Order: sequence, then C-alpha cells, then structure tokens
Amino acid sequence: MRATGTGAALGISQHMLRDFLTWWIGQLADSIPEGWRRFSPSGDALVIAPVGPLANGVETVAAGLRRNGKETPLGRFGISGSGLAGLPRPNGKPAVLQLGEADVLRKTVTLPLAAERHLDQVLAFEMERETPFRADEIFWNHSVAERDRQRGQLSVRLLLIPRENLSALLGALSHAGILPKRAEIGRDQGCYLPLDADGGRLHDSSGARFLRWPAVALCGGLAAAAIAMPFVTQSLALAQLDQKIAVGREAAAEAENLRREIEHLSGTADLIESERDKAGRPLATLAALTSLLPDDTFLTELQLQQQKVIVSGRSASASRLIGALATGNHLRNPAFAAPVTRIEATRSEVFTITAEVGP
Repeated sequence: MRATGTGAALGISQHMLRDFLTWWIGQLADSIPEGWRRFSPSGDALVIAPVGPLANGVETVAAGLRRNGKETPLGRFGISGSGLAGLPRPNGKPAVLQLGEADVLRKTVTLPLAAERHLDQVLAFEMERETPFRADEIFWNHSVAERDRQRGQLSVRLLLIPRENLSALLGALSHAGILPKRAEIGRDQGCYLPLDADGGRLHDSSGARFLRWPAVALCGGLAAAAIAMPFVTQSLALAQLDQKIAVGREAAAEAENLRREIEHLSGTADLIESERDKAGRPLATLAALTSLLPDDTFLTELQLQQQKVIVSGRSASASRLIGALATGNHLRNPAFAAPVTRIEATRSEVFTITAEVGP
C-alpha cells in the first residue's frame, strides 16, 4: 500500500511539474519581441501555401520546410479526401500559411494619437465602422505607419482577410492535425496575420516524453514547491483578477472617451448622408418614377442634380404623364422641359419632363 501511494504521489508531482515547465517555457517564448523571433532558430517552420488565388477556391497546397531561412519544397497536396495524409510533419516545427499579396486586404486608418495606448481595443471597437466586417469575422493585424504629433493624429495600416476565405483550408488542415499559428504575407515573415492563439504547432507527444525524465529527476527537490503551487497560484490569480477588474473599468472609460473624440473629429459618414440628401437619392427617385409612370412609357435618359430630376423617353400619350407624376409624394411640380414630338412610325411621343425631388 505504501509503494502504491508513493507511486501515485510521484505521478501527480510529475504531471504538475510538466505542466509548470510547459507553461513557463511558453511564457518565456511569448516575451521575446516578434521582430527578434524572425532571426532566431524558431523561424524554422512547415510552410503551407495555397496554389492559386483564394478567391477561386483552394484545392491544392504547396508545402515546404524552412530551415535557417532556406525553404526546401516538399511537393503539392490536395486538401480534399486523404490528400494531406502524405504531408510530412516535422516534430516541434510550427506550421504557417503563406498567402499572396492579392489575397489580403489593406487599409490605412487615421485615429487620434491618444488611441495608440490601447490600439488593439480601439481598432477592434471601430472595425465595423472602418471596414465591411466585424472584428470576429476576419483575421487581422496592424502596424503604425505615421505619428503626426502636431495634428494629434495616428496613421495605422490594417491587414485583414475574411475568415470565410480560409475556413475550408483551415478546416482541412485541422482535420489532418495541422494548426497554423499565423499567415505570412508573401515572403516577408514580419508581415503576417495571427491565426491561432495556441501557436499552431503540430500535434506531437515527443515533447511530453522529453520532459518526463527531467521531471522525475527534479521531483524530489520540487516536491514542496509542487504542493504549495496550487495555493500560490490561486492567490496570484485572485490578485490578478482584482487588478484586471480595475484596469477594465479604466479601459472602458477611456474607450468611451476615445469614441466620443473619434466621433467629434470624424464626421465623414454624417457629411456623406447630408450631401446625398441635398443631391437626391437616385434609387429612390428611380423607384418613384417606375411606380408612377404607365406601362407603355419607357425612359431613355435620367439626370439628377441639386434636387432636380430631368427625364426623357417615349410614351403612347405624353400628356397624361404630368398628372401621373403629380400624384406621388416624391416628385413635385412636374412640367415639360421641351415640346412633345410625335413619331407616327412607332405611334409614340418623345418627351422631356423636369420635376423637383422631395425630401
């Protein structure tokens, strides 16, 4: 019974120590700046590139192994069926996608200089305003292009791609046990889109086997630390939670202030709507004409400018068009702008009518 209890305790200690070492190594790796990682040995990766533009659908991928900055082609593989079964999986190497420049959307966004302090939060908050997508509908990244301290403005370059464009490819790779950590744009490893928070490493158990023997060797000296670890972790977690709550309140208040400042500085959307109302809305005017004009009348020309519309066309009886247009609420004061011309060959009359467009 004593031997059994000792073995169970040893197994628990090994498991806790392995988890601790794995977490600690991950924290050290995450603390290294992204620019330094490109020149470190961790730049080695399994590179997977779609063959052809994403817009045409992905059926085949080209794979290569990057070592010390050089890539060795591994061949092409289909993503349907068991096509990815033959794709080599080097142990311990992360998987990355390599996309073409044309597959990624780019935009430069101008924000207040104060937004740089919480740039990720501000961009995620304003993504739907600046792009046709929500932040959860895209993979995206950003970089600061320019700081104009005199004007108090910040120029930010956005890189984004809809998740829908990569869903089929990522699904096939995930089914094959490959989770890319990021998507590189072209050949520049520093220009990339994050894809997965877990780093995208290939599933492999060799790392766990590697840590098992050091865990056994160190379990005696770290037994006391392993027993105390849950209590220390819980205490630290509670302290961090209280700190995050306080920081979250400050961030929410600051985000609200930033939003008000952005709305105050950028009234572009309201200005466009105002100008549209002044000039008149073409679709609404065309819909009103379509509903008011008789079926034997068709238009050959339509001009809309400064709340005034001029239409030309042919009708079996042009004289009745004035009354028909006057019955609607969208057009006011319709009148002929030129004499009506009768065409006997087609038994129709050519007309030109002007009217004022209502609000």
